[in-house]
This record gives sequence, C-alpha cells and structure tokens, in this order.
Amino acid sequence: MAKEKKNAEAVAEFQAAPAIELVGNVNVPLEIREEIVKKAEALKAEHKLRKIFIVIVEGEEGDEKPLYIGYLRRPSLMHFSQYMNFVQKDVVQANKMLATNVFLAGDRELVDDDELFLYGTMGQLSQIIDSRNADMVKK
Repeated sequence: MAKEKKNAEAVAEFQAAPAIELVGNVNVPLEIREEIVKKAEALKAEHKLRKIFIVIVEGEEGDEKPLYIGYLRRPSLMHFSQYMNFVQKDVVQANKMLATNVFLAGDRELVDDDELFLYGTMGQLSQIIDSRNADMVKK
C-alpha cells in the first residue's frame, strides 16, 4: 500500500511538472521551471517560432545569480552560413557570434560574459544546430 502511494505521488509530481526536458544536471526548482515554460511559450508566440532552446547555467560561488537562463532560437540561413565560415578559423568566436545571433531573451551574461559563455553556453549550442533527426536511405 505504501509503495502504491509513493508511485501515485511520483506520477502526480511528474504531471504537475511543466513540459520542459532538462538535458544536463542543473537543479531547477519547479516554480522556476514553470516560469521558464511560460516565458518560452510567450517568446514562441511573439516571434512565431516552432521551437525555443533554453540554456540554463548554474552560477558558482561569487556569481550574482544561482541560475542564468537564456532563450535561443534556431539560426537563420544567413547566420548559419556565417557560423560555418568562421567555425573553421576560430571555433570559440564562431560560437560566440552564433549565440549572439540566436539570443532572444534572458540573462545576456550567457552571451556577453566570457566565462559564462565559454563554460556554460558554448557547450549547448550544438543542440541548436543538431536539433533535427535526419537519415538518408539509399536504394
């Protein structure tokens, strides 16, 4: 009986959690998840986008915030082309340019602050580019 109650509580908590999939190990409280989902939905409607990418970076001791949150969109063809031209010369600067171009809202430090960008945002940018699954079948 206790096991059934525990399972029911877990199901209720899962259903109450907003539709957000966290890929990393960042601990985001439920109320902040709800705010993130609301903001993402508002940005999707405002910019007429199908998908918003959310970058969440944990602050460290000495940082101003415990969490830094950025909302990004897919790059346009022009921005993707720019990125591809620069990535072979300087990966970090190409990623910084891409992040700047796709940034919609949130904590601007994720793009402008070198440390937060390099150790937080940059590692997540591949998700924006590799966001669709595709395959080719040869007959």
